[in-house]
Amino acid sequence: MKNNAFRTVGSISLRNLARHRVKTIITTVAVAVSVCLYIVTDGWLYGVNLDSLRNIVSFEIGAAKIQTKAYFNKKDDLPMYEAFSSWETISDALADAGYDSAPRFVFSGTLHSRTGTAPLVFNAVDPYREERLLRYTLYLESGRFPRPGTTELALGSMVADKLRVGIPTRPKKTEYTAELLSAASDKVEEDFIASLYQERPDEGRLFLRPDATPGDLDRLWDILARSGRMEVRISTVIDIVAAPETIRKDRFEEDLLPSLPASGRELVLASYEQDPLLEDYFLVEEDPDVLAVLLRIMTNAEYPGAIRHVNQLIDATVVGVINSPNPKTNANIAFMPLDSLQGETGLMLEGKVTELLIRAVGASDAALPGKAEQAETIRSALGPSLPEGMVVEGWRSYVADYIAASNGDNVSTRIMIIFLFILSFIGIANTMLMAVLERTKEIGMMRALGMTDGLLLTTYAVEAGFIGLIGAAIGVTLGCLINIPMVNTGIDFSAMAQEMGGDFGYRISTSFRSAWNIPVIIGTAVVATVLSALMALPPTLRALRLPVTESLRFE
Repeated sequence: MKNNAFRTVGSISLRNLARHRVKTIITTVAVAVSVCLYIVTDGWLYGVNLDSLRNIVSFEIGAAKIQTKAYFNKKDDLPMYEAFSSWETISDALADAGYDSAPRFVFSGTLHSRTGTAPLVFNAVDPYREERLLRYTLYLESGRFPRPGTTELALGSMVADKLRVGIPTRPKKTEYTAELLSAASDKVEEDFIASLYQERPDEGRLFLRPDATPGDLDRLWDILARSGRMEVRISTVIDIVAAPETIRKDRFEEDLLPSLPASGRELVLASYEQDPLLEDYFLVEEDPDVLAVLLRIMTNAEYPGAIRHVNQLIDATVVGVINSPNPKTNANIAFMPLDSLQGETGLMLEGKVTELLIRAVGASDAALPGKAEQAETIRSALGPSLPEGMVVEGWRSYVADYIAASNGDNVSTRIMIIFLFILSFIGIANTMLMAVLERTKEIGMMRALGMTDGLLLTTYAVEAGFIGLIGAAIGVTLGCLINIPMVNTGIDFSAMAQEMGGDFGYRISTSFRSAWNIPVIIGTAVVATVLSALMALPPTLRALRLPVTESLRFE
């Protein structure tokens, strides 16, 4: 009996769709467009975000970092005085637990070339370890990666263009003539340089030929390096921490003491004596262990007198230009060997580093770090090998602002698409309202013949559900067909990226590719079908409130 009722409902619903073809087609198209747009937009956002997060892990951070707790709390300031030593012991323990690690000393400064300056973040790295952990070393556009023991630099492509260092890929005519051709020592070299560039008069620039071989680029690099184009200077500040020998009375009593906890205040008062004549305070403590505790108390209180800033200039040579899929690596980062900064001509590091990057051995670049690479897992694997005062933080802790901004953009975009959904479902409601009004007399007749209100309600809900189902099927099909080239190829925004300085807000510099988000595709189709069916309920309930006699007289 129930099966017959369901067959009757289905049959009536399908016949009603056929009887009102125009309204059915219009509403179905509206649902299909909404579903298609949502699937395409969601796939694009999902792909862009997924690629961005992969690039953050593969080109910037790895799965996690080890730093001092004090450094992590002030990480945005890059406090080099919060560096740590004996990182090799931690690295060995990580290797035993199945993790690769790479030490870094990160500092900020200004890079000066012959033609300009740019503020940069400098990553002093161990080239061998860095190569095993991160992937930017695979994206050398020209030149090579710095060698250990040298003051050599590798720059991102955008900052290299800004400072006119390295091989220009799209020089203006003035730069081409004044800096490239003039670097040639004879006519042969001049002709060689000219053969590598092609002019585009409509753009007022020359462009490096895409068929230039690595050998051609190496030869051109040597010619330009000979002209001094690759010579640069780093201007930075070394932070040296030490308990001050002398502190003025006002700073000691008004700045230092009020900023300390009671225990710290007692130690400071015991370590300094006031000169009865000058009234200033002088350091009298000589025990190295006590001085170390004293210094830590002062730096924790962020007392500026404990940190001395020393200006430092470092002459360097650019030997490579990196053009990776991550715009941050290309824009404001420079890489140089860690061991070249140890002495007085560098940063006087004395073997210290600011962070230790971590990634599981054999981790896939296509996958984001899983449970084995979570901070808690790494911390447990290290056990007592992790010194006191050190923290292990997962990669998301370093890009929380980016993730929050990205999620906000995604929400706003999805809200716009949801409005399309609402419009299409209003269309369904309107279609069903008109259909019910036109068939009020028919509804009254079916009720008079014994058809229950529940069965009538089900009939119109199924009719609207069929519209949603057909529209969803068409929308899913179209969305998937559009998504195929978007997943495999994407859209190349590299030219626009150069014009915008590489800042899209995402960690992607070239192609924006979509990704398959199967749960969303299925969920969108289900939601479209269910909501369509629900849209039929209000007008049908309204018609069913009329007495049968009034329904039969309805015109």
